[in-house]
Amino acid sequence: MLAQLDAIEALMPGWLDKDAEDHWQSVLIDYHPPIVERLWRQHGEQRVFLHRIHPCTPDQALFHPHPWPSAMRVISGTYEMTIGHGPGEQEPPVAARIVSRGDLRYEMTDPDAWHAVRPVDGPAITLMVTGAPWARWAPRSNHPLKPLPDATRQELLDIFRRHYP
Repeated sequence: MLAQLDAIEALMPGWLDKDAEDHWQSVLIDYHPPIVERLWRQHGEQRVFLHRIHPCTPDQALFHPHPWPSAMRVISGTYEMTIGHGPGEQEPPVAARIVSRGDLRYEMTDPDAWHAVRPVDGPAITLMVTGAPWARWAPRSNHPLKPLPDATRQELLDIFRRHYP
């Protein structure tokens, strides 16, 4: 998945052009901390996600598996990640905790990999690329998620434009 992340990053300047803004969908993920402001677009079987993840306390961060393989780049922020591994819906034991400042790349390519992420001292800005979904349980919101306000959407696009000029 890291190779797919590299390929997507090469496309980002064109995708962030003012004429391409309409290709980005938005959603506020607020059903569980951390709160995530997300822009996303489809690219073949892949989805590309632009995130601003807001801080929360260690006990609040959602420990979860992903329903698809993924690769992430943390562009900015202090990013704490808890890692575990286990099948099903029950949280596995924590196997590791990593704290990174600034640029970090990682992939999750096993359906039973779990993680929790949380920015520590301010929002983290991240890019995520996902592959075709697995038949894997993952947490979901109990209420409909809403799009981001237009001003927030534009602010996120501007943040990513500065990183991918």
